[in-house]
Amino acid sequence: MKHAKVNLFLLLFQMAYTLTLLAWILVALTSFMLFDSPEALGDAATVAFFIYVWIYPLAMIGTVVFSWVLYHKRKFKAAVWVNLIPLLWIIPLVILIYAT
Repeated sequence: MKHAKVNLFLLLFQMAYTLTLLAWILVALTSFMLFDSPEALGDAATVAFFIYVWIYPLAMIGTVVFSWVLYHKRKFKAAVWVNLIPLLWIIPLVILIYAT
């Protein structure tokens, strides 16, 4: 093992990201209801939020792969920072849920 703390950090966060995919499925399937009114397609914020929701699994998988590539290249700090990118999706949604 190259760096035990970074390895554990990557594994724990990626397991948490995997659990968020369960919630993502529900959010993604209900996100189609954003377009229940005819003028919703013309609203940039609605379309942006829809894309924001649907791009999460791609970003998560990409950052997981890239963080492990960086880990194996012994770029541990970069691996940790790349691994935190999916939080850009999770934190705003948690704030939105608890702010209302």
